[in-house]
This record gives sequence, C-alpha cells and structure tokens, in this order.
Amino acid sequence: MQYAYAAADLVICRSGVMTCAELAAVGLPAAYVPLPLRGGEQRLNAEPAIAAGGALLVDDADINPAWIETTLTPVLTDPERIAKLSAHASAAGAPDADVILARHVLTAVAEQRSIASRGSE
Repeated sequence: MQYAYAAADLVICRSGVMTCAELAAVGLPAAYVPLPLRGGEQRLNAEPAIAAGGALLVDDADINPAWIETTLTPVLTDPERIAKLSAHASAAGAPDADVILARHVLTAVAEQRSIASRGSE
C-alpha cells in the first residue's frame, strides 16, 4: 500500500479504522464512503478527518457519476485544494501513534508487574 499511497493525490475508499488511521498518518486526503452496515462505525471512523477538513464524505447510495463530476472532479483538478486537504488530513492523525501505543503497553505492563509484586509481599 505504501506505493499506492505515495502515488495518490486522493483516495476513494471505505472508512475502516485502519484505513482512516493510515491515511491520516501519511496525510493523504480521502473521499470516504462508509459501509452502511452494522452500527455505522465507519462513519464515526471518518469523522476526525472530515472535521479537520482533510476528507470528504459520501454515502454509499450517493456515490455515482454525478457526484464524481460535480464534487470529486473539481477537487482533483485543484492542486491548492488537494494541498489543503493533505495538510488537514495530516492534522487529523497521529504520525507517532506507534510510539504512543508502545508507551501505553509498556506502562500497563509495568503497572501489572508492580501490582503483582505488591501482592506477593
């Protein structure tokens, strides 16, 4: 995916949690089309990028040639708009999420060890 992301200006995709996290981490704007099933979690996944101005949202039932022509094509043909979307997409993510997660895991392990050692005293 890294090569596809590197070559893309914008992605049209579903909004699974990892997709949203990856796109935000690399600052790649998206037109999210949430899967209209289950509890609507894919719409929730896309909200931070949309709120930050780094993504568009289109309902599954509304993605059609007319939407592409009237909404997506003007975005894709405007380099300034793509640049702004990219900057805002980056702001919606945490490029150091791996480090943050590792710290949380190490802290939780240390706390469990501390509790276990106090319990054995």
